[in-house]
Amino acid sequence: MARPRTQLLSREIILDAALELIDQHQDFTILGIGKHLGVNPSSLYHHLSGGKDEIVNSLRERFYRSIDVKSMKDSRTSWQSRIERWVRTYREAVAQYPAAIPLLIGRVVDDSPTLTVYEALAALLFEAGVPARSQLGIIAMLDALVFGSAIDAGSPEPLWVPTPDGQPKLRAAVASSDAADRVADGLTFGIEAAVRLIEGLIPVPSR
Repeated sequence: MARPRTQLLSREIILDAALELIDQHQDFTILGIGKHLGVNPSSLYHHLSGGKDEIVNSLRERFYRSIDVKSMKDSRTSWQSRIERWVRTYREAVAQYPAAIPLLIGRVVDDSPTLTVYEALAALLFEAGVPARSQLGIIAMLDALVFGSAIDAGSPEPLWVPTPDGQPKLRAAVASSDAADRVADGLTFGIEAAVRLIEGLIPVPSR
C-alpha cells in the first residue's frame, strides 16, 4: 500500500493544534487535540510521550528559540543594557501567543530552554553585584514585567473609556497620550525603573 502523501501527525502538527485550541479555549487537553486533528488521542504519545507537560515545554521551546542568550554574556556591553535586552527579547517571544501565557506561567519550569533563559538573567545579576538574597525577587519582578507587558500588548485600544464627570483625571491622561505608544512606553518605563532599583541594591565598595 502506498504511503500517504501528507504526514497525518507530527510533533509540529500537534503543537499547532494545541495553539489553535488555546486561542479558542485558553487551554487544551490531549483528548481535545486528538478530536481537533481527527486522530486517536493515544497516537499523540508516539510524538510527545510526556503528554500535556511535554507539549507545554515544547511550546516554550518554540516561543523562546528566538532569544539570543549568548549576546547577554557579552561583557563589552553594560549589564544594564543586557538586562534591558533580556526583558525586551523575552517579552517579544512571549507576546507572540498571549493566550498561552496562563499555561506558560502555571506550570513548573523544568525544561532546558526556559531554564537557560533564566540562567542568563541570574548570571547578569551576579555579574552586576546584586546580593544573592535579592536576586530571586528581582527575577520575579522582571518576570512580571515581561508577562504583564505581553498581556497588555493584546488589550483593546482604547483600553480605558473614562467619562468627563466620573474619571476626569484619567480622561485627561488618555486624551494627552498617544494610544499607539501606551504599551511601548509602559515597557520602557518599567525597564528603566527596574534598572534603577537594581543599581540601588548593589553594595557600594568601601574605600
